[in-house]
Amino acid sequence: MLAAVAVSSAEAREDLEAQVERMIQAARGMTYEGILVHGTSVGVESMRLYHRGESDGGFRERLVMLTGPARELVREADGIKRYHPEVGQVISGPRRSGTAIFNLAEKDLQRVRDHYRLKAGPSGRVAGREARAVEFRAEDGQRFTYRVWRDEATDLPLQTEVMSKDGKVMETFTFAAVSPDGVLDDGDLQLNVPEDARKLERRELGQEEHPPILEGMELPPGFRLDARFEVPGKEGGTHFFYTDGLATLSLFLEQVEGESRQGSKVGEILQRGALHACSVNNERYRVTLLGELPGPALRKIATSLTKPADEES
Repeated sequence: MLAAVAVSSAEAREDLEAQVERMIQAARGMTYEGILVHGTSVGVESMRLYHRGESDGGFRERLVMLTGPARELVREADGIKRYHPEVGQVISGPRRSGTAIFNLAEKDLQRVRDHYRLKAGPSGRVAGREARAVEFRAEDGQRFTYRVWRDEATDLPLQTEVMSKDGKVMETFTFAAVSPDGVLDDGDLQLNVPEDARKLERRELGQEEHPPILEGMELPPGFRLDARFEVPGKEGGTHFFYTDGLATLSLFLEQVEGESRQGSKVGEILQRGALHACSVNNERYRVTLLGELPGPALRKIATSLTKPADEES
């Protein structure tokens, strides 16, 4: 009996892993468009998504904000362009995550297996389509659980819920309407930008330079530095991007000189949905942390950055 239970459990796990792999492939390789709604405790915003899978295995997608400030962006497999009409500028550069509807990429699947437990979730309807959820359960208190709803007909991810340890939904990202396997014109996937818009490049930097303040940083297990970027328009500003494959952490580092220096301290933790942010003043640096992590986990990271400058190597 125990052997039969073990076999059944292994088969269920393999089936869930196969579902996740199919979701990644569908989110990337299908052609679809729809209205996405992003909901948090402070409100909702909506956007139109156009996504086209390419014959070479890549993809191209365009997001156009329908609420709030007018913004749009175009993403490809390894690049992104963002247009901000209110300041008249386009920022382009590399990117480091999955598609708009499903943040997991195939290359990160093993890391996710190591730090999240896959579990079958409930079934229901999303955007008028029959769906079944897969849960990526976090049980260490240092990250959130993700529940992703999969279209049973196409495997396309239709909704993601970010959940706290006690099961509270912190944030949702869902299709209100979607048309899978559609046909898109090239114009649907181009930024609508005036010719005189200012253009800035977000350059990726090498990872070999590691400022002393980051040497003692304590990250949750599974998080690693995936990329390091120059902050456009801000001389000396650096963006470090960390992820465990699902959750992300951005660290913005700015060196402080002369009279601007302050003693080491951690600022207030701010929250918007599942996103938490805080600042850290070190005797040499000003750091801003922005992560899809529980508040205590972000504070632990921030506190690890407050080692006095004279102790840094």
